[in-house]
Amino acid sequence: MNPTRVETAPAPILTQAQIQTAVQAQRPYMVDSLSAFVAAASPSGAEQPAAIFMERALAELGLASERILLDTHALKDLPLYSPPCCADGGRYNLLAVHEPRHEGGRSVLFNGHLDVVPTGPEHLWQRPPFAPHVEDGWLFGRGAGDMKAGIVCTLAAFKALRALGVQPAGRVGFNAVLEEENTGNGTLASVSALRHAVHAGRLSAFDVVVIPEPLGECMISAQVGVLWLFIELTGRPAHAAYMSSGVSAIEAGIAVMADLRVLEAEWNEPANRHPAYREHQHPINFNLGQISGGEWNSSVPCSCTLGVRVGFYPGMSVDDAKARVSACVQATVARLGQSGNGLTLNIRFEGFQAPGCEFDLDGPGLQCLAAAHRAVHGSEIARVATTATTDARHFRLLLDAAVTCYGPEARNIHGIDESVSLASMLRVTNTLAQFLHDWCGVEPAAAG
Repeated sequence: MNPTRVETAPAPILTQAQIQTAVQAQRPYMVDSLSAFVAAASPSGAEQPAAIFMERALAELGLASERILLDTHALKDLPLYSPPCCADGGRYNLLAVHEPRHEGGRSVLFNGHLDVVPTGPEHLWQRPPFAPHVEDGWLFGRGAGDMKAGIVCTLAAFKALRALGVQPAGRVGFNAVLEEENTGNGTLASVSALRHAVHAGRLSAFDVVVIPEPLGECMISAQVGVLWLFIELTGRPAHAAYMSSGVSAIEAGIAVMADLRVLEAEWNEPANRHPAYREHQHPINFNLGQISGGEWNSSVPCSCTLGVRVGFYPGMSVDDAKARVSACVQATVARLGQSGNGLTLNIRFEGFQAPGCEFDLDGPGLQCLAAAHRAVHGSEIARVATTATTDARHFRLLLDAAVTCYGPEARNIHGIDESVSLASMLRVTNTLAQFLHDWCGVEPAAAG
């Protein structure tokens, strides 16, 4: 006699009102989690406190994390690799995957970065940058907007469905990564691990990737390329009383930046803009982010180093951008050194070597995300071409994945008093929960 097979009752289809109510109930969890996440200071190269927080947060949802070690030696020959700015130091990404009871449901991977940029002078902040606080509906702290809030939204969306007695009927991955702010090698390590796992038959590819960067509840349609370089100038020192006998490396640096501004203006001319950036007034930015030099107030400075971030359009290769910027710098130094004054130049490429790209937002996965946004907001989602770069390029260019960024509204990212809107976080969480419900389908939640 065969035993009776007990079938699991199908999960109910939820209404948007039910999902919204469940998401609203997650507000204390979101505020508490984001506050603890922000307090886990995690500048690029020292992300361990945030990785520990994230591992625990995933475990609280019943999700075990796999650690993906950052090994730049293993990555250095891969496309999209960028020369590192800091040592690997045993740092790791996290990948946790919710597995449904049965195979066949559509899947999604949420990817987000743990690292944050430097705070700047702490005395300019209302409160210490890693002492989060809420004021007038905004949560303040370094990394609150970029991008720990978005990561919390993904966790809260999953948790809200669980609170309604259901879980996604497809695979849902949570990938927390390192070094988005300076190289992108963290996500490169994750993509490499996913590709090897797929080829080994241990994992199936994710159908869609969503990165909850603080894009103000829009989807990105394109992003620029970004190149970091360090321009090292050496002149000839002299006593300030006899300045004409010396060669100032700092003044040479000022001239180099002036000529780079001319190239920047040329790339921004309407006739030279990429089609995705026709409506942007100034899509390409050359940022002088760091400068060091000089030895003594009464000496002509013989050393100057400029740290520059260069933006460039999709369709321009990294090598082409490097060549054109290098040629501009070399021409300036050659002009300044025509008299044989001994001015010398070294250009060092370190950090981002990231090409730009465009994203196809019309496939079924991202159209489902757009529909979820429409259900929550009652209006169509905006598509924007961002003048920044994101880790979405790795999924688009290496995996040809359906990928976009969609996250909450934030203020002053990379600036003073960075903050994120709690109301926007709730809307994004609502949208992501609706997306999980509609895209993956739902089944009764696992016990426990």
